[in-house]
Amino acid sequence: METRKLYYEDSHLSRFTSEVLSCTQTADGWEVTLAATAFYPEGGGQAGDSGTLNGVRVRSTRERAGAVVHLCEAPLEVGAAVTGVIDYDLRFARMQQHSGEHMLSGVIHRRYGFHNVGFHMGAASVTIDFDGVIPQEDLPGLEAAVNDGIWQDLPIRTWCAGGDALADSPYRSKRPLEGLVRLVEIPGYDLCACCGTHVKRTGEIGLLKLLSWARFHQGVRMEMVCGGRALTYLSQIYHQNRMVSQTFSAKPLETGAAAQRMAQELET
Repeated sequence: METRKLYYEDSHLSRFTSEVLSCTQTADGWEVTLAATAFYPEGGGQAGDSGTLNGVRVRSTRERAGAVVHLCEAPLEVGAAVTGVIDYDLRFARMQQHSGEHMLSGVIHRRYGFHNVGFHMGAASVTIDFDGVIPQEDLPGLEAAVNDGIWQDLPIRTWCAGGDALADSPYRSKRPLEGLVRLVEIPGYDLCACCGTHVKRTGEIGLLKLLSWARFHQGVRMEMVCGGRALTYLSQIYHQNRMVSQTFSAKPLETGAAAQRMAQELET
């Protein structure tokens, strides 16, 4: 039986009630399906949600034939009503990263025609592979363009389309799609086929920071971070730079020049 996917109805929903439809013991725990769930299953480069069902820990979630399977640490009674609570801070951080990735990939596709052909959301940052070479000197402009859209607090719209409506839609995808497809639109920035969860407005992304650029196969691999994770990263960088500035007796924005002077002095 297909699970009602509450995470598509409200991506900010963190607590819900539902009915247990099945509970099967496996080598890794108990696989539980519900009539409805707010737990997002792993897919589209985004990890599955974790949390609890009636206090029982949910380690991970994945989709199987339309049903969302919750891997639990203990059994739940079939037919029982359960209260689910997802780890919302983690979900929100992932939504910030995923929505920011859409904006960056959308800007790059519009400017260069390149596609996002690889996407991985790690615990600290996101890596994206593009199928063309984006000049490294263009990165500050790309970053500025995305952040400008974030601060405009644009609405993010999601809906499903199929048939002629899908065929007539100029959505971004690296391959043709058929059937009913979920589309995510950020006005002026991106229209993309995606099954992930996203914030409701771009302002919730907060900030996007590009961290690295490297040649990868026939294109480039870029690393980025958004929102609270961007703040954490920049705070760590500031702390490190503050220690360097104290060591060199230099102002925080002059540590690079101070390090170069010291290197030159050591060479002479």
